[in-house]
Amino acid sequence: MVLRYTYPVLLCILILMHGRWGYAVKDEIFRENETKISHHIKSAEVGLFTMDELLNFHVGQKLPIFFPIRNLSLYPPFFLPPKYQNIIPFIKPAAMFNLFKVPPSSPKGKAFLGTLYSCDSINGETTKICATSLDSMLGFVKKAFGPDVDLKFITTTHPTLTTPVFQNYTVLEPPVEIVSVKKVPCHPFPYFYAIYFCHTDLNYETRAFKLRLVGDGSGDEVEAVIVCHLDSKNLSSDHLVFRMLGVEKGSSYCHVFRQGDILWIQQQTSGGGVAAV
Repeated sequence: MVLRYTYPVLLCILILMHGRWGYAVKDEIFRENETKISHHIKSAEVGLFTMDELLNFHVGQKLPIFFPIRNLSLYPPFFLPPKYQNIIPFIKPAAMFNLFKVPPSSPKGKAFLGTLYSCDSINGETTKICATSLDSMLGFVKKAFGPDVDLKFITTTHPTLTTPVFQNYTVLEPPVEIVSVKKVPCHPFPYFYAIYFCHTDLNYETRAFKLRLVGDGSGDEVEAVIVCHLDSKNLSSDHLVFRMLGVEKGSSYCHVFRQGDILWIQQQTSGGGVAAV
């Protein structure tokens, strides 16, 4: 299949959908690419579907999707070691910019500053956190699920896909629903070390699915995690979801979790129920 859209245009859609780079950078990308976004990119290509579309996926169906590869220079896989967290506090980043010689005015510097702005805006909220350590992430997740709950996380995997490519994928199995009464998604934010934005949507019901695909051109297999929001009334009226899917406010919508996004769920027993310790 011929690649019709450039990598930056497809990537900017994903950034705008998931809010990865902070408000200032998102606005700049949106203004530059608004025409391309509105008139050329199709929802499936960035992993955005209606609930009806998802539930009707069948074996052999072709889906044109772009799976970006996680840029480890923007999204490092490791948290800052605990012994350094007091030496270089997250809220005082000047030392980090100097240490790694990253100009704040550079694209990478703007992305990192966007993370600081986003995290500062949610400081003190009980349903959102910028986790700067594994302990802070687990503490938030365990509080959301309650005591004595056996947890695990799932994520989209494509172990052999090493180059971002837009291609047709063939559905290998119908979507399989992931059973968990509660779910906590965590998304990586760009920074010098691992930062995860985790949130709970207690007032908005969600469903989660796994979807197995294989790339028609590359042969790479993908096990995609897809999260569906059953009510979109919390989104702004001009959100891309409404423009790309053509649905009204309040409708359900589903989106593919990208590489690095994780979804915390309750463990299931072999009989399909939810396990508790």
